[in-house]
Amino acid sequence: MIVVALIGILAAVVIPSWTSTARNKKYDPEVSAMFTEISTREEQYKSELGNGSYLAATACPSTPYPNGSDFNTGCVYATTPWYTMHVNPTDSAIRCTYTVTVGAAGSTPSSFAPCVAPSRPLAGAWFWILAVCDMNADGGTNANFCIASWDTKIQKDANYGK
Repeated sequence: MIVVALIGILAAVVIPSWTSTARNKKYDPEVSAMFTEISTREEQYKSELGNGSYLAATACPSTPYPNGSDFNTGCVYATTPWYTMHVNPTDSAIRCTYTVTVGAAGSTPSSFAPCVAPSRPLAGAWFWILAVCDMNADGGTNANFCIASWDTKIQKDANYGK
């Protein structure tokens, strides 16, 4: 009976941790790959078409889809910035929304969780990319991820893993 109780206690501790880790590992590769793709396309746009400026893009898809959404069908069509930048989604089923905010040289980016922006104007044009993911698949609290042209480390907010 003691053995059964110990196994029950261990299961109560390990299973939630394992579930959280498995869920996080579903989103981490998508966010990392999409950030790389979008950042690369922003740099190409800036040097080839943007005359030194980046291109802003609204949230697409409009809400996170825990089971995935076809980014090409919903976001990459002729009148969108995603099309102009030639963004090629890294997976056929995208679970998070992606937004690109840009600024001109000499402007100061705004800070927002989890991104921390410099408190001074930047010498060159800048961008940050925000990913919003419904990691619990309940339509409730979302986790935010961001990356910026001034800091290429992926930032995660306090909702990550919850």
